[in-house]
Amino acid sequence: MTGQASDRTAPVVAAPVRAQRDFERSFAALDDIFAFVRSHLDVRGAGEADAYAIDLTIEELFTNMVKYNAAGSGSIGIEIELGPDAFTCRLTDPDSDRFDMTAAPDADIHQPVERRRPGGLGIHLVRRLVDSMEYDHSGRRSRVSFTRKLGGSGSERTLFDTEAGRAG
Repeated sequence: MTGQASDRTAPVVAAPVRAQRDFERSFAALDDIFAFVRSHLDVRGAGEADAYAIDLTIEELFTNMVKYNAAGSGSIGIEIELGPDAFTCRLTDPDSDRFDMTAAPDADIHQPVERRRPGGLGIHLVRRLVDSMEYDHSGRRSRVSFTRKLGGSGSERTLFDTEAGRAG
């Protein structure tokens, strides 16, 4: 029907929100990081299960960068992209040795504690809270990225969902 207005309206799809900020290489920066990320998650109405998983993942990755590379120079950059269905985060350390956490072996949680090798449990847990994780190292710059699908099926994953698939 030419010349007549349609009763149909196109669905409104929010454009992805992108933000980037550098943070001091210090555990003291965590509160500022959480506020930065939560301010964007709140705008999109992300659920508490998603926000908790994202906070925990960023905390684990950031604290590893600080703990294992305290002598590194420069701030740690955090870039986020928040789409209608997924959250992606990239943490960049401009001065680090290579350590590909995506290639690290999974912690053997079925072994008794006294027989387990120390370390790796944080990455083991993070792998179960995100849908994908990638690592890149070039020169002295290392970058770890993760994506978590928001809402819907699987958003209520917890630290104890150890049977979930491994991100990577």
